[in-house]
Amino acid sequence: PSRKRDLIKKVIAYMTLGIDVSRLYSEMVLASNTKDLVVKKMVYLYLANYAHSHPDLTLLAINTLQKDSRDEDPMVRGLALRSLCSLRLPS
Repeated sequence: PSRKRDLIKKVIAYMTLGIDVSRLYSEMVLASNTKDLVVKKMVYLYLANYAHSHPDLTLLAINTLQKDSRDEDPMVRGLALRSLCSLRLPS
């Protein structure tokens, strides 16, 4: 789990430096299905950043976000709703 967290942290760091890490989109969609709130936050940040370049895979992420919006933890619900609202998809 900590190895996965460290890898996602590196991806986010590269993303904030302006390096294109959009090739990892499908892996990040799969990584969004986790109980670790810190990992979930980082993955949702990534998904919101690259949603416009992968609209077909973003539909898969939307299913996970909708499921998380019904979670019993209010932190997970709020994070999922905020992430859903920040997705920018082409019309």
